[in-house]
Amino acid sequence: MAGDLTGRKALITGAAGGIGQAVARLLDGHGMQLILVDRDEASIRSASQALLTPPEIMTCDLSDREDVERLCGSIRDNHPDLYALVNNAGIGLPGPVDALDMDVIDAHLEINLRAPIRIMRAVAPLMTARGNGAMVATVSLGGVLALKDSAPYSASKFGLRGFLCGFHQEMYSKGVKVSGIYPAAVDTPMLHHEAMHGGSVLNFVDKVMTPEDVAQAILRGIHTGKLEIYVPYSASLTARFVAAFPWMLRPLLPLLEKFGEAGRKKFVARKGLDAGR
Repeated sequence: MAGDLTGRKALITGAAGGIGQAVARLLDGHGMQLILVDRDEASIRSASQALLTPPEIMTCDLSDREDVERLCGSIRDNHPDLYALVNNAGIGLPGPVDALDMDVIDAHLEINLRAPIRIMRAVAPLMTARGNGAMVATVSLGGVLALKDSAPYSASKFGLRGFLCGFHQEMYSKGVKVSGIYPAAVDTPMLHHEAMHGGSVLNFVDKVMTPEDVAQAILRGIHTGKLEIYVPYSASLTARFVAAFPWMLRPLLPLLEKFGEAGRKKFVARKGLDAGR
């Protein structure tokens, strides 16, 4: 992948999480000046210890629209030279819709959908004024294929995928790259929680990816601006096929869940997880 990123600025949301830390280490290794965003300052500072160059740290609760607007204003005022925006923060709490509190459903929509849209909207004029830049969002195969007990999560990710498709077309002629990253299951605390608290066992039908796998895909998005990047590509083939015929999923569920539960048990044993974690 061509393109020297040395000295260019990158902002990463969800920077204290598993994928966020992997992205920060990778971009730091490429000489980028990092701005790390998360809701807990202590967690970001702890994560930043692994970096070669001290990053700028910004706190923001992406479920709070006023806090998101404050972040957007700070980017506009202090970082007009921002080259790469990585919308990585996300939330995924499994459960039947009628058992979830409405504030949990709203949190999915705010953090996974509305906040990245607001931040991209704020950054777009800065990049178009220069005629270059890259915006990458960590979406999910849950934005391609919806699963039971993940309806709010999929709703937010379906919306983000739709936004990226349209926004990519708008920005292309202005020299700004827009990409979405679509990982299958990734070995993060979020997946650990799902494995032990009723998340879809279909997460474990295919190989569980590492945060570093996703970080490499994000770097590819920054370089190429490819609209959709799947991690791994093989998992996307099944997901996209079934998504074209969503009625197929329900009759296939018993068989898929059998394979998935076997994979979940292996994952739990390999990671040494227990119900109290």
